[in-house]
Parts: sequence; structure tokens; C-alpha cells
Amino acid sequence: MMELSSHLILDSAFDSVAENEMNLAAKLVDKVPDNSLTLFDKGFYSLGLLHDWQQKGHNTHWLLPLKKGTQFEEVRSLGKQDKLVRIKTTPQSRKKRPHLPDVIEARLLTRAY
Repeated sequence: MMELSSHLILDSAFDSVAENEMNLAAKLVDKVPDNSLTLFDKGFYSLGLLHDWQQKGHNTHWLLPLKKGTQFEEVRSLGKQDKLVRIKTTPQSRKKRPHLPDVIEARLLTRAY
């Protein structure tokens, strides 16, 4: 975990090469700084991880590229290229994380090409 403006390493998680990066990221959830935006690459798309990340601390947010084909329901438009959406969680993810809600609301930001 790095602070982007200074490139200061805030925390890290290491394990054997057999360990999944998603599990390593989950070890950093308790270290999420308040008032932060965490940038993930699309390989970290896990509603369980993202929900936990957002719930720890105060005013914590995340941003990642949405995988092609991700299903969501638009709740309302917040502006041009800015929408509030609902994404359904899977029964498998709720089994791993019983506190995970049936749906997660998130902002969907798009860009013009």
C-alpha cells in the first residue's frame, strides 16, 4: 500500500508465491487510512474484498477498472459519465463473508473515448 503523492510505502503483505494476491490484499484491510482512495487493478475485483475495504475506516473509497461483462443495475444518474449502480454479490462470496450484503452500491465512472 503506497501513498501516491510521496511514494511512501504505508504497509505491505508478503507470503509464499503460492498465496493468492487477493488474500494478501485482504490482510491490509485493517490498515486502510481514513479519507483515502485506493486504486486497484482489475485483477482485484472481489466484492467481498472491496466491501470490506470500504467499511474499514472513515471515508474510504476504492477505484478499479470494471471487468467487461460485469452485471449491474443502474440506480440513478449522478451526472454525465457518473452513475450509482447496484452489483449483486454471489452466494459463494456471502458464504465466505456472511456479513456481505446481497447487493453493493457503487459509483460507476466512465470516460469518453
